[in-house]
Parts: sequence; structure tokens; C-alpha cells
Amino acid sequence: MTMQQDIKFLRMTMDMAKKSQQKGNLPYGCILVSKEGTVLLKGENTIHTDRDCLAHAEINVIREASKIYDHAFLKTCTIYTSDEPCPMCSSAIYWSGLGKLTYGLSKDAYYNIVGRDALDWVFEISAREVLKRGKRKVEVTGPFLESEVAELHTNIKHTNYG
Repeated sequence: MTMQQDIKFLRMTMDMAKKSQQKGNLPYGCILVSKEGTVLLKGENTIHTDRDCLAHAEINVIREASKIYDHAFLKTCTIYTSDEPCPMCSSAIYWSGLGKLTYGLSKDAYYNIVGRDALDWVFEISAREVLKRGKRKVEVTGPFLESEVAELHTNIKHTNYG
């Protein structure tokens, strides 16, 4: 993928995040893209509407992808996320077989916006740190477009991070 394509796909994740927020969820979105640049799946955070604390955008996409595509195919795909994935989602990216992660807003920048006071919801381990612990290499690129993604989180009180 070229940087121009990465930017296009990251902006699509921001659109998904906005849709998520409009439905009463937290503003997170992601998409799954084939090595040819075809958008295969789109996902958004649904923790509130699904009443499921595990329904992060990445988990929702990975669950669907694993029903459709095999591990070998997923190794050739990229997951684009509006925000750097949490440790749970980073682990799911690893276990799913996905070959690449590209994200917008970094964890550090995110917590600088929303704060670190909600002790039950702050988990500051980078996606790179989680993924480098596995034996299989997962390429990680980002952060990109941080100021644009940051706007999704400005003036939002996250009472339940997801």
C-alpha cells in the first residue's frame, strides 16, 4: 500500500468511528483490507448497543473475518484502526493471523486527551509492545493523522472505555 492509500483507509476508519458514536457507542472504527486494496469488512465499536464489553471495533471485524477467511489469507491483509488498539484487540490481531496493523491515534495521545483518571479503563500497553511478544511478525505502522482522529475524542467523557 502507498501512504496515500493508507491515509484514505484511515479516513474510512474515522467515518466508522463517527457512525459508532452516532449510535451511542464510543468513537472507534476499523476496516479490513486485502493486499490488493479491497475493503473486505468494516467495523465499529458496539459495546453500548450490544451490551458487550468486548465489542470493540477490531474484535467485531476479526470475529466476522474469521468466519469468512482462513488464517493464511488473513496474513496477507491489513487492519486499519482509527485508534491504536488496546491490548485485547492487539492480541486478537495476533491470534487472527492478520499480517499488518495501521492505526491513527496513538495510545499516549489518546490518554492525553481523555485523561488517565478512570483507573478501571486505563491500560497503557502499546500495540507494538503486545505484538512484538509473539513469534509471528505482525507489521505495525502508525500513528498517522493524529490531530484528525483526536477530534473524535475531544470533549467526550468516556465513562466506559472500549
